[in-house]
Amino acid sequence: MSTGSEYKTRPQQAWAHKEGKIDLRPLAPAQWGPEALAARAQIADAFFRFGMAWDEARLDVLCSCFTQDAIFESSEGNARPFLSLRGRDEMRADIAGTMAGQADQRRHIFSNVMVEQLDLEHGTAKALAQCVVSAVGTKLQLAASVIYTADLRREADGCWRFSYFFVGMDRYVPSAE
Repeated sequence: MSTGSEYKTRPQQAWAHKEGKIDLRPLAPAQWGPEALAARAQIADAFFRFGMAWDEARLDVLCSCFTQDAIFESSEGNARPFLSLRGRDEMRADIAGTMAGQADQRRHIFSNVMVEQLDLEHGTAKALAQCVVSAVGTKLQLAASVIYTADLRREADGCWRFSYFFVGMDRYVPSAE
């Protein structure tokens, strides 16, 4: 009888935690005043806006979700980035090329957006989110399952933007059939 130990999952189960990419904290009381609630909603909106901007190939909107000096990293199945971009200009150029190579229609479906740390005094936050990405070419398929970890800063205009954004894909399909 099998104990299951001889079976390996790919990627490794809980890779983001085991490799130190996320720090999921136990449930604890949070700040819940009007300013904290507004910050939490704006942080969630940054994730949602990123996804929809990608789906609609709106680089202007996507880049507006990031600070000028943001770091954008992406990996597949582990915490080691295969892509690391620095600043909006580098992001815009690279992501434009990626979008151009995706002739299918993507849809990011976010869930589990969690603000792990919120410092209103200093205007900083850390957040996590999960997402599945569907793709439609000649058929509908799952293009990716993703975990995100992000650092955000509240900028002078009051917007919470990503200063660090890690896209950890469990698997990725470059283009739908």
